Amino acid sequence: MTDRNDTRNEVTEMSLDALFKEVRDATPLPSGDLMARVLADAEGVIATREAEEVARINALRPKQRHPVVAAMVAALGGWRAVAGLATAGVAGLAIGLGAPMTVTTLATGSYADSAASYETTSYSATTYATGESGNALDDLVPSFYDLASEG
Repeated sequence: MTDRNDTRNEVTEMSLDALFKEVRDATPLPSGDLMARVLADAEGVIATREAEEVARINALRPKQRHPVVAAMVAALGGWRAVAGLATAGVAGLAIGLGAPMTVTTLATGSYADSAASYETTSYSATTYATGESGNALDDLVPSFYDLASEG
């Protein structure tokens, strides 16, 4: 029984080989013009992808900084020192715009004394948004009148 199967396999293989040879002979190979067009198209796609990659890399590259600003920051001691100077400047501006009396009152602790003066006036302490000390919020926040009267 194995002889019969082996014979069938050999016949099948030989007939398949003959069929493949027939198809190879009948099918023409691609022309040189077709191959040239395919390769030109492939080179165009490669060039486009390389250009996109270069553009992507250039977009990720950090922008050039102005040398004068970099020199000023370096002269001041770096960005940490510049941040400290900016914070001190804003704090100085806030203190400078505040009424000097308010700063003195908060610094010396005499706001407790001013609470007693409010109790003796005709205004009740509950008329203002007061805390336990009796200070009115208006006493601690400078008004336009306070700023205008100072000059």
